[in-house]
Amino acid sequence: MPSHSAHKPSAAPPVETYLRLGKRPRDLRLDFFRGLAMFIILIAHTPGNTWTLWIPARFGFSDAADIFVFCSGMASAIAFGSIFIDKSWLLGAARVAFRIWQVYWAHIGVILVTAIMLYAIDFHGWGLPDKRYITEPYVVPIFEKTGEALMGLFTLTYVPGLFDILPMYLVILAMIPAVMAIHRAAGKEAVFAAVIGVWFMAQLAGYARDVGPDLEAGTFRAWVASLGEPLQFLNLPSYPWGDNVWFFNPFGWQLIFFTGFAFGMKWLPAPPVNRALVLTAAAFVLLTVPFAWFKIHKGFYLPDDWALQDWIEETRAYLEPLHWKSWIGALRYLHFLSLAYLAWAAVGPGGVRLREGFRAPRPAGPLILTVAGAALSLTAPYAYIDEIKAIAPALDAWLLDVIPIVPGDKMGLVQIAHLIALILLVWAAIGPRARSWVTGTGFLKTVPVIRKVGTQSLAVFMVSIPLANFDGFLLDLIGRDVWTRLAVNSFGCAVLIGVAYGVGWFKGHPWRREVKAAAPAQSNNASQPRGFPAE
Repeated sequence: MPSHSAHKPSAAPPVETYLRLGKRPRDLRLDFFRGLAMFIILIAHTPGNTWTLWIPARFGFSDAADIFVFCSGMASAIAFGSIFIDKSWLLGAARVAFRIWQVYWAHIGVILVTAIMLYAIDFHGWGLPDKRYITEPYVVPIFEKTGEALMGLFTLTYVPGLFDILPMYLVILAMIPAVMAIHRAAGKEAVFAAVIGVWFMAQLAGYARDVGPDLEAGTFRAWVASLGEPLQFLNLPSYPWGDNVWFFNPFGWQLIFFTGFAFGMKWLPAPPVNRALVLTAAAFVLLTVPFAWFKIHKGFYLPDDWALQDWIEETRAYLEPLHWKSWIGALRYLHFLSLAYLAWAAVGPGGVRLREGFRAPRPAGPLILTVAGAALSLTAPYAYIDEIKAIAPALDAWLLDVIPIVPGDKMGLVQIAHLIALILLVWAAIGPRARSWVTGTGFLKTVPVIRKVGTQSLAVFMVSIPLANFDGFLLDLIGRDVWTRLAVNSFGCAVLIGVAYGVGWFKGHPWRREVKAAAPAQSNNASQPRGFPAE
């Protein structure tokens, strides 16, 4: 089957095309970014973790879940694509079915392990006395409506929050044979049309569910919602009772997955890296910040009576269907593509900078450093305002009353200014050798570790969900401040790294390796049986 046409299936494929995907080495960039996503997902799911305020999702519409799904699409192309093409559609479908079987039981195991762990905390009274841990996440039905919950769990009609990404992945995996059949019959253009068509139907179904009930009859938006009413079967039920649906709608999220799949299959060419595209992508990412960062659109950093703040808040609300997460709105998709393109450009051709490091940016000039020094001194009292509140409330009150810079509820912008000034000054102070080490040797020491986590993403993800809840439990026990959060988050990341290396070791089947026989030791005991060590 030619790579550019599906109408001559008997033709021999050219060697230089994507048809030998199964023989390609693993892409360093794929594993690296998937590994980053695993760390971010752990941090994001840890209850009461203020580190979540600084993950990418706080500053843009897309997040680590988009990275995970996109990279999974590319990985699926590498893992399954050559089987469909080199062998047969049936064997390719069988290989996908085997992966679905693995992910299905992984999903069941993750929920049961997490639920039992949280129940044990409640049962033995290990946690806070006034907190019921099985309510966060909400796995209460497993213990109070056990029969219905278990039937729903095994039929994927009970998909509680926090456990919904693997079911979404299952459905998308099941779509791969259909996509490959479409490609065989009508080519890649038909695949693109089908994928976009399914995504668009999911948008209509989501619009009918989330927006339609609040619309006035007879309006254009009500008419759009009416188009989605017959498609609401695409909103899969997440509880055997009530009308909740899957948070990650697979028919929307498949757009990101099959975008990665298309790149992996070489149906889409690698994008060119040029200044205009980089600037356009960066401008779009920056433009979305006020509409994505809750500190801005909810009025924490801008005065509530400012017209600009009101406009940002109202515009975000009006455009919500374009950036929602459950069905992957168009603006969210564009935001992810922009970030992915910037990352693609940053690591260089073939991920060369992940192998050789980055060139250290020059320190700022004298004028900027002088301004940074002044900003640092002026904002110093507010650098750790949350800790001042906890340790010395009287000092906190005095700072706000005597030397106020901005109102206390707008303190975040001052803290950010302090952080930026501190980074600029430290970067200049450490000298050229240290700067080169940070972006070169130091960075390169982290790449293999992050990559290892990415290569074992399913196992790491399975551990990360119960681990995130366990980390939240630890924070309950030891308290939440700068140092305890650092300790617990570091512990969680270390566990993920250990799991990745441990699973990699087991997958290497070390017991199958041939061990070189050691030279027989000299022994004075002539009667020692050959091959048995002396006691």
